[in-house]
Amino acid sequence: MSRLLCDSMLGHLARWLRLLGYDAPQPKRLPAQAAPGEALLTRRRAWQGRPGVVFILHDLMEDQLRQVLCELELTPDPSRFFSRCLDCNVPVQPLAREHAAGRVPDYILDTAEGFTHCPSCGKVFWPGSHGKRAQERLTAMLGQTQSGVSGA
Repeated sequence: MSRLLCDSMLGHLARWLRLLGYDAPQPKRLPAQAAPGEALLTRRRAWQGRPGVVFILHDLMEDQLRQVLCELELTPDPSRFFSRCLDCNVPVQPLAREHAAGRVPDYILDTAEGFTHCPSCGKVFWPGSHGKRAQERLTAMLGQTQSGVSGA
């Protein structure tokens, strides 16, 4: 699956899919049907059962994420985690420390291991406590997902 188009009701899910490295745009309007290699993720009951549509059953993002991964038989690749801008969905690019100067707090500039940035919106990212907490949350969610998939 190359693209996971998320409807406007699934912004939180779209961000977590991007965090996993999936191409998860959130267009203003979903197309009427999925193109080859795409899945349409929606909570619109009228779309339930359409080809290429994953009707999201759950309210909690963790459950939504598990459902998408299981239904589409996706196996997240940890090497792709944090490889997309959470807002723009654009792949991030490495950013040299000297180019991060003035764009991040001085303490972060001095202590962060490395930087990436979004070439679209310009946001700068670095490994920190938010990333560690997100990684821990993903590990907990994906551990349950993987055991759920193998037990299916």
